[in-house]
Amino acid sequence: MHEKKVAKTSGLAGKRKPKRSKKAVKWNYFNDYEYFTMTALSADRPSIDPENDLFGHAPFAKNLALSISRYPSNDGLVLALYGPWGSGKSTVLNYIQHYLDQQDEDKRPVVVTFNPWWFSGQENLARAFLGQMQAILPNKSEKFKKLGDLFSNFSESIGGLIDLTGTTLGAGSLLGKMFANIKRKNKDVPALKAEINQILLKANQRILIIIDDIDRLTPEETRQLFTVIKALADFQNVVYLMALDREVAVKAIEDQTGMPGERYLEKIIQVPFEIPPVDRTALIAAFTKQLDNVIIGTPDGLFEQAYWINVLNDGIAPFIQVPRDIVRFINTMAVTYPAVVDEVNPVDFIAIEALRVFLPRLYDVIRSNPDHFAGHKPDRQYGGSRDNTTQEFHAAWQKNVPENLQASTKALIKRIFPKTDDMSYGGEWIAVWRKSQRICVPDLFPIYFRLSIADGDIKRSEILDILNSVITPNLFGEKLCAASLIMRPDGLSKARAILERLMDYVEQDILAEYIPIIINELLNIGDKLSLPSDNTGGFDLSNEQRIGRIVYHLLKRVEITQRSEYLKIGFDQGQAIGTQSYLLGVFWDEITMQLESNRAMLLDSNIVDELKTIWVEKIRKTDSGELLSNSQFSRILLLWQKIGSAEEEVNAWCTNVVISDEKLLIFLSHFLTQSRGQTFGDSAVNVQPRLNPKWIEEYLEIDVVAEKLQKLESEGQVPESATVVVSQFLKEFKMLKNGKNPDGMWAFDD
Repeated sequence: MHEKKVAKTSGLAGKRKPKRSKKAVKWNYFNDYEYFTMTALSADRPSIDPENDLFGHAPFAKNLALSISRYPSNDGLVLALYGPWGSGKSTVLNYIQHYLDQQDEDKRPVVVTFNPWWFSGQENLARAFLGQMQAILPNKSEKFKKLGDLFSNFSESIGGLIDLTGTTLGAGSLLGKMFANIKRKNKDVPALKAEINQILLKANQRILIIIDDIDRLTPEETRQLFTVIKALADFQNVVYLMALDREVAVKAIEDQTGMPGERYLEKIIQVPFEIPPVDRTALIAAFTKQLDNVIIGTPDGLFEQAYWINVLNDGIAPFIQVPRDIVRFINTMAVTYPAVVDEVNPVDFIAIEALRVFLPRLYDVIRSNPDHFAGHKPDRQYGGSRDNTTQEFHAAWQKNVPENLQASTKALIKRIFPKTDDMSYGGEWIAVWRKSQRICVPDLFPIYFRLSIADGDIKRSEILDILNSVITPNLFGEKLCAASLIMRPDGLSKARAILERLMDYVEQDILAEYIPIIINELLNIGDKLSLPSDNTGGFDLSNEQRIGRIVYHLLKRVEITQRSEYLKIGFDQGQAIGTQSYLLGVFWDEITMQLESNRAMLLDSNIVDELKTIWVEKIRKTDSGELLSNSQFSRILLLWQKIGSAEEEVNAWCTNVVISDEKLLIFLSHFLTQSRGQTFGDSAVNVQPRLNPKWIEEYLEIDVVAEKLQKLESEGQVPESATVVVSQFLKEFKMLKNGKNPDGMWAFDD
């Protein structure tokens, strides 16, 4: 547990994070402790207490409750609360009940709730409705005790009659039973209804029947429900309050009856209300408050407040139209975000998940076409127009977005995928975006969609842990060495990937006080990270070059006197003579170019001369076997000859070493290479080993070497591991003797 931080951080740019649990989990070097809490999934339950009103529903509900309790007539009344799906109708109904419960007992109506969705799929909603009345009212008051049997008899009569108006006419056996039932009970219906009304009127007690979740019914069930209400709406002292989506109800009625839906509703509903639209400010405030609970485990430094505000206003806010939109989205985030909390940019993840929830077709387009969204804009497009294919592609998906969301969605895409913007973003931006774990970075793009990192990929937490380890002496180097022993599925080491990712933090994030520690460690263990398998050839970098870039750019951040101090200590104490040879070669080349073009240099010639002296002296003291085992031996030898005090010193060292047959074979193996060729029209690649004797003639007498190898071969003394080295050297030696250039284009065609 460390109290210092290795890197600078801007924190959350003023954003207050939710209070965390006391159980601490150390996440990274940006903050000493981090806490993570998995938010509970919302069950999409409406609010029941006006104290928790987030959207301004309570005042409206309170006034409606007062209106119901003050209704002066004893006649039945049907009220409707209209609102789109998810707009908070159920919450308003709960608040109405709350305010009715606060009134004096003599003014307080008896509330009966009927949820037709509970009885969805049953043949007769009328019987279910009357059964609910029969079950509840007698238990509410002594005044209603006699209603139990009356409702039972009334249900048997009126239930079948109502059902005859529906589509069950085709059910023969059921229809027969209904006719028999009506024939037997029909004469009792007026008397039963009158008796029920007399009891209701005498009780002088208002009954409020609340009917919710009508939106969830099938069109046929919706028709049945309205038929029931139409038939039973004139009970004395009974008020119906229904919550429904007007458009859904109208369409259901028209589909089932062929009648104009609006006019049908007007005949049933005497007093319609439209649920007040939710205040946009309150809606977005509730949205961001819920998001705070989901992203509580986000490491400091990843959440950028200014970026979030732009993404929210440009593209996400228009998706949030009703409270239920918040529930849908927060439930999704609560499941998906914890899996990648430390590996993604939280703002980008919120944005792409919003597209998944609200615009799934566009989400699929993005997921399936990473090249059109991730990455930077090619240099050829700098200052110019985008190619027609790209323009047509983006125009196509925009047409499939609802018209009211096209502008905001386009703005959102430009925010999270800068490549799609008209502004130019070159390749230098990739490192900036990667450090923030942005979705627009090609190698991070898949994480946002598979919700995990691939085997062998480097987690952000691993990089931060490695940087944090700098505080403990030698731990930084130990972690890198351990990573060099881990092979990823692509055959490359984990150390290679870590070295590439460390470059994202070199320019400004690593604190100046830790620069000498990192340089010293890399110059000490660098050769252990120099794995030939990590260099894929062509224009690929080697690990010593990756280390060199890190050291070089760290040195650029300090004064020249500090550069000299850090390097001299690193060269003197460090054991990575191969990595040091690469850096020394870079500095030497800079001096040469400066003399020719007057270019600025990282180091002056005096410092480079001091480093040369330290390095050459170290080479002289290094055991020959240790030097030969270094994977960068050929470069070390070349640089030694180039900057050493005398060329004869290197030649003498080489001649003395190769007296041993074993060391000779090791020596030659460092010069064995492979060339790759491909015949026009063929998909196969031809691999040709190469070892031109001329490559070593500045160190050894190649005739003498060839004679020794021929003798070893004839005596059968060549170990299996060296057969290619020996045979290729002798083959190309023979070519030279015959006047043929092994380096020629068609030298090995036969």
